[in-house]
Amino acid sequence: MKNVIKSLLFLCCLTSVNAFATPITEMPNTLKTFTDNLNVVSATFKQTKILPESTKRFMSNGYVKFVKNVGFTWHQQKPNDDIFTSTLTNYCINGETKELDELPYFYRIQSMIDNMLNGDMSEFLYAFNVDYSEHKNSWTMVATPRLTTIAEMIQDVTIYGTTTDLTKVIMTYYDGTIVILEFTRLTKEISDEIAC
Repeated sequence: MKNVIKSLLFLCCLTSVNAFATPITEMPNTLKTFTDNLNVVSATFKQTKILPESTKRFMSNGYVKFVKNVGFTWHQQKPNDDIFTSTLTNYCINGETKELDELPYFYRIQSMIDNMLNGDMSEFLYAFNVDYSEHKNSWTMVATPRLTTIAEMIQDVTIYGTTTDLTKVIMTYYDGTIVILEFTRLTKEISDEIAC
């Protein structure tokens, strides 16, 4: 019952924010400007995880560095120290290197996101139905899976951004888990090299 109420509140909030969202079949200009502006980005993140039937919120934070056409490093500092790095061909967790194709689901999602961040939404739009809206200085994108393999895990993903930054991502999983990521760009780039 708690999960149902939580989901209804979340959906009501989502509907009000995206009342003027429209389906898209290609990358909108503001989103294209956002991807064109990306090169090297360092940001802090705060993650909130809400589990079904739980009154607790699980919090974590750290920083992420993204380099266009190279990959990203995700360094969680609290509650425990973990480093996940993904290049275009490999990934490593706390220094242990593996081939990216050993994670087929992640590999597919990463490929879609990499292409989108390079200005090509075709693969993402093949896998997701996307509603998009623009506001004064920002944009919002709500993606719901087209493909059964993704729909079995993810219910929807809502992404918020500006022409220069990704500000928030909300992921609702099939089991009712909600993950909220909030990003704040750093003015100074992190020196970490993105390599496995």
